[in-house]
Amino acid sequence: MNFMQLRERQPKFPVTVKTGEGVVELIWNKIEYADGYRVFASPVGKNHFVGVINVKGTTAVMKKRANGVPMQYKVKAFRIADGPDNFFGESEIVIACPLETPRRLTAIVGSDGICTLSWRYNSQCDGFKIYADSNESGKYSFVCYSGKNSCRLDSFTKSGKVSFVVRSFIMTGHMEKLGVSSAPAEAVIPKSKGAKAVQFDHSMIRKTAGDYNARRFAGKDGRLCNDHHKCTVMIGGDITVSAEMQKNAAKGMPVFDETFSSLGGIFGSFDFSVAMLDTDINDKKAYTFEDSRVINCPSTIADAVCKSGIDALAVNAGLLQRAPQSLEKYPLTVITENDCTQGGEKFSIVNINNINVGFISATVNKDISQYVSQLRKAGAEYIFFFCSWNERHTPAVKPKWRNQAVKAAESGADIIIGNGLNAIAEYDVIECADGRRVPVAYSLGSLIPADPATRFEKIGALLCVRLKRDTATGKVNTDLCGYIPYAFKDYGTEHRAVLLSDDNARYFGLSVYDTLKKQVATALGSKIELARYAEKPEQQSFALLGSALISELFKDDNDVETDRSHLFISQLTMNGTHCDVDEKYFRDGVVPLYYNLSKGYDEYLAENKADALITDLYYAVSTPVYRLGDSLYSGGKAFIQSRFYEENKSRLKRLDIKDEAVWKPLLDKFIDSVTAVYDREKIILVRITDPKLYYVNGRYVRSTDRSCNFRLLLDMENYFIRRVSPKVIDISRFYPGVINKRGRSYAVCRDEHFRNNISLIAKSICSGKKANYVNSLAYDPEIWLTEVAENFDIIKAGKADSFFFGTNNAVDYFISRLSRDFICAEFKDILRLKTSELITFNEIRACYDFGRNAVLKRVYNGICAIRKGDITNADIDEIIRLGLYAQSDLAKTLESFYNKNGIIRNCVLSTKNLSFYLKCARLWMAGTDKDAVAQLARRYYEKHRPVILDVFGRADGGDISELADGTVKGSVISGYSALTVCSEKPADIDLSYIDDKSAVFTELTRSYFANAHGDWLLVDFSDIVKPIYRHRSAYVASIDELCCSMAYRAFMTDDEVFEPFKENADSKFIEKAISDFARTVKAKYGKNIILRKTYLPLNRLDITGRIRPFDDTEFISEKENLISRAEEIFVKCTDCYIIDYESRYLPVCADKNADISERMLESDFYKEAAAAVDRIISGTSKKTVNNVDIVGYLERCERIRKDNPDMSAELSREIFGGASEIFMTE
Repeated sequence: MNFMQLRERQPKFPVTVKTGEGVVELIWNKIEYADGYRVFASPVGKNHFVGVINVKGTTAVMKKRANGVPMQYKVKAFRIADGPDNFFGESEIVIACPLETPRRLTAIVGSDGICTLSWRYNSQCDGFKIYADSNESGKYSFVCYSGKNSCRLDSFTKSGKVSFVVRSFIMTGHMEKLGVSSAPAEAVIPKSKGAKAVQFDHSMIRKTAGDYNARRFAGKDGRLCNDHHKCTVMIGGDITVSAEMQKNAAKGMPVFDETFSSLGGIFGSFDFSVAMLDTDINDKKAYTFEDSRVINCPSTIADAVCKSGIDALAVNAGLLQRAPQSLEKYPLTVITENDCTQGGEKFSIVNINNINVGFISATVNKDISQYVSQLRKAGAEYIFFFCSWNERHTPAVKPKWRNQAVKAAESGADIIIGNGLNAIAEYDVIECADGRRVPVAYSLGSLIPADPATRFEKIGALLCVRLKRDTATGKVNTDLCGYIPYAFKDYGTEHRAVLLSDDNARYFGLSVYDTLKKQVATALGSKIELARYAEKPEQQSFALLGSALISELFKDDNDVETDRSHLFISQLTMNGTHCDVDEKYFRDGVVPLYYNLSKGYDEYLAENKADALITDLYYAVSTPVYRLGDSLYSGGKAFIQSRFYEENKSRLKRLDIKDEAVWKPLLDKFIDSVTAVYDREKIILVRITDPKLYYVNGRYVRSTDRSCNFRLLLDMENYFIRRVSPKVIDISRFYPGVINKRGRSYAVCRDEHFRNNISLIAKSICSGKKANYVNSLAYDPEIWLTEVAENFDIIKAGKADSFFFGTNNAVDYFISRLSRDFICAEFKDILRLKTSELITFNEIRACYDFGRNAVLKRVYNGICAIRKGDITNADIDEIIRLGLYAQSDLAKTLESFYNKNGIIRNCVLSTKNLSFYLKCARLWMAGTDKDAVAQLARRYYEKHRPVILDVFGRADGGDISELADGTVKGSVISGYSALTVCSEKPADIDLSYIDDKSAVFTELTRSYFANAHGDWLLVDFSDIVKPIYRHRSAYVASIDELCCSMAYRAFMTDDEVFEPFKENADSKFIEKAISDFARTVKAKYGKNIILRKTYLPLNRLDITGRIRPFDDTEFISEKENLISRAEEIFVKCTDCYIIDYESRYLPVCADKNADISERMLESDFYKEAAAAVDRIISGTSKKTVNNVDIVGYLERCERIRKDNPDMSAELSREIFGGASEIFMTE
């Protein structure tokens, strides 16, 4: 039987686990055909399995395992004949955790007759379990839990000779993993003598209820008066008060009033809130601190419950004694077995926003089917069941409880919440036979805790339940179940629950805060998600004026009302009294057209004032203004396409709004109108700038918005600000634009991140919380970081770092050196660093606490070390391990090190093999036989040296060198004509007129290859079509910056100019210039030259993938002939390699008049060209490379066909060539 057959037929097999101190033993049955087995281990909750041990038999014993650290294990079977790492059988995953055995257990009985146990324990665990044998039978029964190495047995009632043992435990997978029992310790416990009952002084306890008029509920009939809220119910944990808090309360101290203060108003933000009362309330009996055998609390605890906003208390059915009677004087709903009581009156149903809810509180042994039936008959549409498990302090769920929960769910309970454990436990979902999914929270922990026995009593969760009625069936279902975590903070003798929100992280410290949140999530399990808690925002209204950017604000925001009637109308045309216009001029659904024609904006404002007005002036600048009589009209698309425009076209006069004398008076009228109605603090101006960086089809492109005069826009905005003094949102420069569906780049087309940021800022301004804005990053870094994380690789590929990251900001510098995966993995901590508003590296080092996130701290230290050139820092290794973009900086640092110390001359490194070069550099710096280290580094470099690829021609050639695996991008000599590179002499022009770093200086001095030290050269002749100036006896190409230079204006304005592709061009000059260029580059690069053939198509792909024609097609055949002729001469002179792919791909550009050198091709071209460069350099390629990957090319053709379904047969042949028959659309 072969390996594949074995693997397919072998099911997962079971494994038995045994543990000892530092030892894990796995046992399984023999697997047929297996020659041996390999055991793999992984941390719990992760899938990082690593091989641990190989065995031949069916038992594996692993020693020296860390005590208190749970691990996952699995076993795989193998045959020797199948080779290494070929396993055909795999076991189920099991969890094992060896635990230390408690030692030196002692039992000491005090003078009060109470036994105290103590023991030694040095490893990690979640707590201890105490067992006792009181009749010398050798059988030990459970007594209690303990969270530390000692335990006072206050409630132990046995007497005589008693033997005790202790076992440590740890929680894994919601189950207790127990260690080995300690050696027993014996004690003789005396019998408690009968004593006269103590008379307790409870005179300080207030006997009357307080005034709770601030509470939001009303009515003893169980109906809430706030039925405008959503139907949400919050469930809190157990209320069982510590002895010290009870003692202070009995003295009249208001300790309970502060117990809920750190939770804020969270209970009042839900429609109905329930907590579970796990103590009796009886001021006539002893409290717990007076008699440890009873569970009783002062009645003033009810005052704190009322003030917190809790509506109801579900009384633990196992403690159902005096509590309901004691709570009658308080405005609280008391939930007992199958009914509710308030003020002495009973009712079965609570109506919450027209949903009838029933409540049951019973013990684990109770059959609740009759209670469910009674509530259903009374009209209950949804039933909460509070179940007492009759145990305390344990976080482990017993099988009996699971069975009872299933019975309760099948009986008709819609949600089950356990109480009485005081420790947070598992959350589960039961699948019922009738298709219902019933949530079960076995325990939520304590709201007011007793003295904790384990760490699971120091954390807790609030359960958030949202009920929703199905409009089709009318049934009420559980729409959402989530949790809000909290932990206890000690304030003297008080324990207060503090929400684990980012705002409260400072109370715990970052490391403790993160640990507590993870502990809550682990305890509850993976079947429940974190619920977002926020105070209900106030309702706001905005009047929106302006462009498409403003029209996108507040979409799907239920807390904001918007008036969008006057969008897409120029503010310059809004003056004028209302006039009646014939209905035939209104197109259906175009609201702005109605107000554009009918005017009367002043009257509209007076009757429709919002809380705030938000506007931009982009539309006022980019839209023409027409005058007809005394009325002005905004000439937008709806107006131009209207019947009104058609009928009055000849009489409409277009105004020149560029003239200050025209726009200022019109803008003044608009300003007078809005300031007469709105306070200046409620007028918000959104400033717009052209980002010049736009996102499209998975990449960033450089483009400009040609539809708007941004100089005029700036003048209008400044004038508006001077006159109005509005609130200003000026964050446009920090977010790139988005190319729209028609392939246009408008500055007001932005993504949702930008719009969300504007909306949030505007809401804060409207509520009076925020002032003017000039920097988005200081306001909402989460939105900014989300965009950066989503597009990190695209930012790097598009070289857009300078747009997104501040140049003088240490945090931005750090983030820009990470990677997409790393930012997503460490998002919260990186966001916290971003919101810290620290600017310099010294501030971060001094003020920022990385907490327990050791990886992020090492990465930060590594990036700082690279920035300083300190390659000895061990944290740099973390950057290589994680594959961060900071490796590029490290490569440059190592290049500088090897060059500076003369170890490797002209050293150039890629991001590959950096670990080796880093180790050699450290050895050399440590003084370890420097000559030997240098020789080793040189030999390795000679074998693995990356090839430097220089580029002459189009700038996108640099993308090819970056995509190629075996090359490093060298010099990119772009924008120059090959006809002037080897001109006999430089132009005779005074160079003092020119910046020596400019392209004009390079052209005039012929210093193109001065800084080029590459091994290979990639050439194309796209720029050979540039006009040529003849200055005296020298030739100068018309490069982009030439005509704007001072040298041109001073010396060349009268020079003769010719276009080399026209018939009158000197063919001998062209042939000689190309031949000279070829000889020059051949002398420098030898045979290492690659020609990228250039083609000039008539068509292009716009940004949306649609095929569009170029407008600038004049002399296209002449230009193509010139380029082709130059390529032939060059190949003849150099015998170079040729990459002939461009004819198969189209340019992708929004500009229909884009120059040849500015055109980007389809992304598939660059991948194919990069692969061809790798083959050529490796020596495995023929001279001419023209065969593309057929699978990728067919996918590309299919993509174009789908984007252009109406393509003609002729166009199909032109675009697809030989494959046109496959993709023919006609």
